[in-house]
Amino acid sequence: MGKVIIFGNQKGGVGKSTCTLLAANALASKPFNYKVKVIDLDEQQTIGYLYEGEIERGTKPIWELIAYPHSITGGKIHKFLKVFNKAMEESDLLFVDLPGYLDEGGKTDTVSPMADFIFIPFTPSDKDTYSTETYLLAMKQKKKQVKEEQDRKLAVVPFANKIDSRIKSQISYVKTVRKAFKEMHGIKSMKNMLGSYKDHANAGIDTNLYGGINHIKESNLTKWINELHSIIKK
Repeated sequence: MGKVIIFGNQKGGVGKSTCTLLAANALASKPFNYKVKVIDLDEQQTIGYLYEGEIERGTKPIWELIAYPHSITGGKIHKFLKVFNKAMEESDLLFVDLPGYLDEGGKTDTVSPMADFIFIPFTPSDKDTYSTETYLLAMKQKKKQVKEEQDRKLAVVPFANKIDSRIKSQISYVKTVRKAFKEMHGIKSMKNMLGSYKDHANAGIDTNLYGGINHIKESNLTKWINELHSIIKK
C-alpha cells in the first residue's frame, strides 16, 4: 500500500503542481524506481493537461496520472474513495495535487487526513507567508485529527521554494520563517530549498532532473529530493 503525499497551499503560484511533477519524476526513476501514481484533484487540471499533451506528442509516462476534477462532496465521496483506495493499493507513492484553497467538507478538508505527508511550499514574500501560515495551521489541526481518530502520524513539512540564493535578504527571510514555524507552531521545515524555476520550469511528465543541478548549494534540486526521500522513508 502506497504512502500518500500532498504538496499543498491555499496560495496560488507557490509551485505545488510543479513540485509534484519534480518529485514524481525523480522518485519514479533511478535510483529510486518507485511505482508512482498522481491524482490531480485541482479543477484547473494543470498536471492533467500537461500529461495529456505529452502523451499526444509521443512521450511515454514514467508514472500514472488519475485526473479527477469532479466534486467529492456528499454522496460523491464514495466514488472518489474507490478511485483513491485502488490507486493507493497499486502504488508505492501516491501524490495528490489539491486545489489551491481551504474548504470545509470539500477536497482539501476531506483528502488531507488521508495523507501521510503534507509538504507546504512557500516563497520569500510576506503575502505568501501569511497565506502559508494560515494553511499550515489548518494542516496542524488535521495532524491532530489524524492522531486522535486514526492513531497514526501525519507529517506536515513546509519548505522554501523559488529562492534566489544570491540574494542574502531572501535567505535571511527563509531562516526567520523557519524559526517562527518551529517556535510558534512546533513545525519543522525542510533544510534544503528549491531555487529559481529557470532550471526546471519546463519539466514534463518524464523529465527527471535528479542529479542534474549542482551550481548553487541552496537551490540544488538533487539535495531537495534526497531530503524529501529521507523524510518519506522515515
